[in-house]
Amino acid sequence: MSIITIDFETYYSKDFSLSKLTTEEYIRDPQFQIIGVAVKVDDKKTRFFSGSHEAIRNQLQEYNWASSMVVAHNAMFDMAILNWILDIRPMAIGDTLSMARAIHGIEVGNSLSKLAQYYKLGEKGTEVVNAKDKRREDFTNEQMRSYAGYCANDVEITYQLFLTLLPHFNKTELRLINLTIRMFTEPSLRLDGVLLNSHLIEVRDSKKALLTQSGANIDDLMSNFKFAELLRELGVEPPMKISATTGKETLAFAKTDEEFKALSEHPDMRVQTLVAARLGNKTTLEETRTERLISIADRGLIPVPLSYYAAHTGRWGGADKLNF
Repeated sequence: MSIITIDFETYYSKDFSLSKLTTEEYIRDPQFQIIGVAVKVDDKKTRFFSGSHEAIRNQLQEYNWASSMVVAHNAMFDMAILNWILDIRPMAIGDTLSMARAIHGIEVGNSLSKLAQYYKLGEKGTEVVNAKDKRREDFTNEQMRSYAGYCANDVEITYQLFLTLLPHFNKTELRLINLTIRMFTEPSLRLDGVLLNSHLIEVRDSKKALLTQSGANIDDLMSNFKFAELLRELGVEPPMKISATTGKETLAFAKTDEEFKALSEHPDMRVQTLVAARLGNKTTLEETRTERLISIADRGLIPVPLSYYAAHTGRWGGADKLNF
């Protein structure tokens, strides 16, 4: 089995980037564009390809993906591009980010740059900063050569990092990483958009009904000070707590504050309604989660994003603004 190490460089701008969008949103957006990709087979020289998506797909066909493990740093990103954009699915997937998380947690920092420094594997370049707002056709030949060198260097570091981390992992854990990434990059679940839209209407109607029933306006419910006054008008002294941030006494109106939650069972129905209205309109998790699922349904099958070894116990954690 060969090891193919890979790294994609893609178009990004101020408003179109992984800091603004989820991985799923970013790759499936019409603006998405591959600038180039660096590929290394085992310890052979790294090659860089650029061109249209079709041209890159054709160039990558020469590799034996069906009998190779493909390694990347943050493989969820690179393997999604390989599958969703280029229709290539390797035999196995390795992810140095997942591996580093299991070994180091957050003690070292799991970026490729920090791990390269920690293990003395070389220095990650900064050319990606100069690529902001540039689509592939905006690069001069010289700029593309520079970017190719940057991308190839990332692949060399990732390959060396994989070899460095590999002795710490048995086959079972490598299979778990592979399966975890594939749950995202090879989705098979289809969302019911009609049902989701119906649910969203119910959630919004429920919030409006609570607001009307409470007799308060949205500003009064959202403001801690005004909400405290509404409680006092009903003869209830607002619960207080010591702020973990400031060390000073503050209003305890968080949905996790026990005294505040207890008010939802207050003998005065008016207090119950007021608290329900506050929670129903302040906590929009149900609404935003439903909206997010609807938007994913519009784009295709739903990937299942999970972070391998998200906690020191070894358990998985949510990712990409979803928590399965």
